[in-house]
Formats: sequence, C-alpha cells, structure tokens
Amino acid sequence: MKIFRHLTTSLVTFCALVAGGAFVFAVAVTFAVSLFRDVEISAWNVAASQIGPWFLLFIGVYAIHNMLPIAVAHGRTRREFLVAASVFSVVLAVLMTAVEWLGFLVEGGIYSLMDWRADEHAAQPAYFLMYLVWFAVGMLCAAAFDRYGPGGVFVLPVAFALVVVTRVQMPGAGNLPFVQDIPVLLGPGWTAALAASFAVALAGTWAIARDMPIRTRSV
Repeated sequence: MKIFRHLTTSLVTFCALVAGGAFVFAVAVTFAVSLFRDVEISAWNVAASQIGPWFLLFIGVYAIHNMLPIAVAHGRTRREFLVAASVFSVVLAVLMTAVEWLGFLVEGGIYSLMDWRADEHAAQPAYFLMYLVWFAVGMLCAAAFDRYGPGGVFVLPVAFALVVVTRVQMPGAGNLPFVQDIPVLLGPGWTAALAASFAVALAGTWAIARDMPIRTRSV
C-alpha cells in the first residue's frame, strides 16, 4: 500500500494540474479563434481525445522507467510495485475521466453563454477505457525497452494494435477507416475488446518487468 500511496501522491496531483492547465489553454484558444471565425468544435474534446491519451502513455512510461527502480531501491519487490501500479492505473483513468467530464460540463456552459457550437464527444466509458489502455501500453513499452534495450522496438507493433482500437469512433480523434466497422461488427462486445486490450498490455508488462534488471543511476 505504501507504493500505491506514493504513486497516488506523486502523480495524481501532477496529472490533475496538467489537465487543469490544458483546459485553461483550450478555453483561451477557443476565445482567440472566436475573434476571427465562428467556433464550431470543442477545443476540450481535441485535448481530451488527442492529447490526453499521449499524456497517459507518458505517465505509464514514467511509472515503470522512473518509479519502479526507486521502489526496488527502497526494498520493495517488482511484484509489489506491479500490483500497486495495476490498481493505480484504474484510479488514474477514473480521475482523468472525471476531469474530462468536468471539463465538458464547464465548456458546455461557456459555449451556451457565448452561443457557440460544439461537435459531439464520446460517452465517459469510452474515455475511461481509452485512458486505461494507453497508460498500460506506456508501462508495457517502458518495460520492454528497459529490459531489452533496442530490442524493445519489437513490442511497438503490439502496442500500436492495442491503442489504435481505442481511437475508433472517438470524436475528435480522427478517422480510422480501416477499422471503422469493427465496433458495429462486435456490438456490445466492443467494450470487452477494449478491456481485453488493457488486460493484454498489463499482462505483457508483468511478464517483462517481473525479471527486469534495475539499472542504478550514479549521482
């Protein structure tokens, strides 16, 4: 639980501050754009659906590459850290989804007051699963490169396959025509497919990181 608490105290506040700053920036950009043309899209949706996943991937990389060695150096096992990081991934995805929802709520009020139009955005479960998968894939990539060095590049096709499915039919994320019909074909199983992507990324992280050598950094 000490590892989980450390992850929470060190990363949750940071992520919330970054998300808050991103929202302020998105609103500022929207007002700037409104001086020259009509506002027709949600700037916050662009941030939440395009920048947000990459940010979560970075946090996943940071957790394995930076925080796992610290935990081991303080006498914790890799297994203890991976258990804590697995639980933390869900907590962080919930937090970022809540921030995303709050951002849409506030932005919607601003758009109504200013009589602006906004494009649609996805439902909250879609954002939650997207953030969850991208964080786990970040951990997977970090574990692969930390353990295998340049050989970690071979995990990238798997990582790409896991994250690309989270972008399908996500408004503001761009079109992916080559997989556009998959959600229709799977129906309700689409949510299960995204959950499976998270499970695969997490299982891969465990398989690689549990025997991963820890490189100490000289001061």
